[in-house]
Amino acid sequence: MLNNKKIAIFRQTPALLILACFLMSSITLASFSQNASWQQLMDDGTAAYKQQNFKTAQKYFSSAVEQSTTSGNKAQLAKALNDLGLVISAQGNNTEAEKTFKQALAVKVEAFGTNSIELVPTLNNLGKLNCQLSHWGEAEKYYSQALSITEKTNGPNHASVAVCLNNLASTLRQENKLAEAKPLLERALSIVESNFGKDSDAAAVELNNLGKIYEELGNSEEAKKLYAQALNLRQKQNGQNPNEIADDLNKLADLCRKEGKFDEAESLLSKSSKTLEEKNGTNNKNLIIALNNLAMVERELQKYDQAEILYKRSLHITEQTSGINSKGYADCLDNLGDLYLEKQDLSSAKLNYQKSLDIRKKLFGDHNQEITVSLNKLIEVNREQGNYAIAENQGKELITILENSPVKDNTNLTIALTNLALLYREEGKNNEVEPLLKKTIEIAALPNSGTSKEDLANDMNNLARFYREQGNYSQSQEYYQQSIAIRKSIFAADDPRIAASLHNYANLLRRMNNNNEAEKLDREADIIEQKH
Repeated sequence: MLNNKKIAIFRQTPALLILACFLMSSITLASFSQNASWQQLMDDGTAAYKQQNFKTAQKYFSSAVEQSTTSGNKAQLAKALNDLGLVISAQGNNTEAEKTFKQALAVKVEAFGTNSIELVPTLNNLGKLNCQLSHWGEAEKYYSQALSITEKTNGPNHASVAVCLNNLASTLRQENKLAEAKPLLERALSIVESNFGKDSDAAAVELNNLGKIYEELGNSEEAKKLYAQALNLRQKQNGQNPNEIADDLNKLADLCRKEGKFDEAESLLSKSSKTLEEKNGTNNKNLIIALNNLAMVERELQKYDQAEILYKRSLHITEQTSGINSKGYADCLDNLGDLYLEKQDLSSAKLNYQKSLDIRKKLFGDHNQEITVSLNKLIEVNREQGNYAIAENQGKELITILENSPVKDNTNLTIALTNLALLYREEGKNNEVEPLLKKTIEIAALPNSGTSKEDLANDMNNLARFYREQGNYSQSQEYYQQSIAIRKSIFAADDPRIAASLHNYANLLRRMNNNNEAEKLDREADIIEQKH
């Protein structure tokens, strides 16, 4: 069977601290007070922006741009353009936002020079925007420039440098440049400790950031130590930050879950939900996350009745805090549907997924990317029920939405293509399978695709397996070899995923009557598996 990739359910707070929002320019010049009309436009625009009244904010900032263009005040023009870019981005028009930010940057360079600290907010805005577009190379460029200017202006050990290091490290992590990200985060930790103290909350954040890198490098023990250090720091603060304590417990629990230590994960998540309930009461959104995470672990322990109680409780809390027509309520319905699907209660799963889809369509429209989560799950149920025609049409609808979305999500697009290929294979439509699997590889191999090298290796493995099943051994061999080469380049030598690839390739070699080489690969894979 093809590797049926699915969208992850386990929800986590992003591990790396990056700038939480786009940055308003902070230019302060005496000339501002000389032009009250321009200043009033900027103040009114900022107020509307904070109230999320983006169309009104755009009118104010556009007027400020026109006025500063007429007056020839470059500093005012740069600030107005930067803040106009913010409201355009907030409305989802990333192309126009990028154009506006670049205009702001060009004006700032003209007004202040190439090494002025005034450039940094706009450079960071461009970096964040390119991250949203999965243009990691461009984001890296802007964040690197922001870091360089900040270091030169504020000194290498200033707290602002740590923020820049985190931004750059987060981008490198997305590019799977973990070895490059690690020293940046180690330096950020050192800066934060020297500025705020080793027992500060900021130090706990940096410990978590560094722990995430170690986790993704495959060093679970070091990651666990760093996460535990962060948790210990926050607990020393007498529970002043229950949300952060709960988040630290969630990180440790997720690591235990990935290691198969489900009982330990269950204990940590129980503490997380208890901490939140004691400190914040029953009706809070962080408790919903904790309950959902705990329910997932209960599922992995096959404690389905307990998982159902937890999911229904989170659904009830969401109804009280956000209402039954909210995105959060739809998320909870999906989680409950996942449980029923796992129990093979397909009718209950379908009912919850359909309710979720209806809510998402009501909130976002019929063709918005937000509906793809529930639509993907409905496809799975219809496939399980043998409703292939319905599942096929829904699969095509899903792919169309993802392909036409203004914000590209190539990871989920390749998942959708793979799942449709799997459906065609089950229907015996083998001629339809090959072009879909080839397309996943083409997308994953694109520069700045937003997918990982692991995704590319998985896609190649899927095509190799399909060719093997079709008796096209030479093509199968080519893609198995490429998949193994990629996995060996990104994973530790004893990673179980390499062992799985070696076994797959060995199965092909046996069909090609190359038993000696097949046995050699199986022995290599067995040695890896014995270490786990």
